[in-house]
Amino acid sequence: MFYKKVNKKIAFLIFFIVIFIGVWLVLDFIRIGPGLPSPKAMPGWYIPGAWRGNVQSCISSFPEISPYCNAGNYSGGKFINVWYFEDESEFLKAEDVLYLYLEENGNLSQQDINISTELQEVAERLEAENSWKPIFGSHSFNTTRYESPETSGYFLVYKRPFLKEREDYFIAYYGIRGMTNLTEETPALKKLIAKSYYMSNEEGKVDGLNKGKKEKGNSLFPWFSIKPQFLKKTFD
Repeated sequence: MFYKKVNKKIAFLIFFIVIFIGVWLVLDFIRIGPGLPSPKAMPGWYIPGAWRGNVQSCISSFPEISPYCNAGNYSGGKFINVWYFEDESEFLKAEDVLYLYLEENGNLSQQDINISTELQEVAERLEAENSWKPIFGSHSFNTTRYESPETSGYFLVYKRPFLKEREDYFIAYYGIRGMTNLTEETPALKKLIAKSYYMSNEEGKVDGLNKGKKEKGNSLFPWFSIKPQFLKKTFD
């Protein structure tokens, strides 16, 4: 009789643990989304070959702006560095930090690029392999062009690429190591961008980096400013 009661308690405990784990898995599935990896693995989504092992730690040329960051290496010294954010406020802070760093360490400019031709080549290759990936959105967009002694390339921001309701943000850098003529390397980098490109949300957005707007002048009284001409006229 005693053993039967013990066995019932053990069975009940096991049943409770199974239910708890099941609920946890369901909630985790809802949070992450069907078929989507955890935040730690998210950078690999924009790194071609990541699922076959072509993924390394973030390169040291940029500041640490996210705990979720990886890179992929390709021929000719090309590479992709990807940061992932699951919160818009954290993404905006990181974007601002990165932009200020880039301004101080290289030359920045905005440049429109069109990867329609490159995406068509990718689509034809995937079709030949009986594969497919969603490439909604504009295929002509603004990028942030970056040139420095260490690396030169293009920054892209992917906003909510999966679902409208999900807060997913990626900053991807497509670059080449060392000093280079970026204009000459742009065709090869456009092909790399096309291989990496993913957008399944028709309302998602692809853009370059945006510099955060900061108030300048008197931090205590931003509305109060005195023009030098006024001071000169008053006290002369």
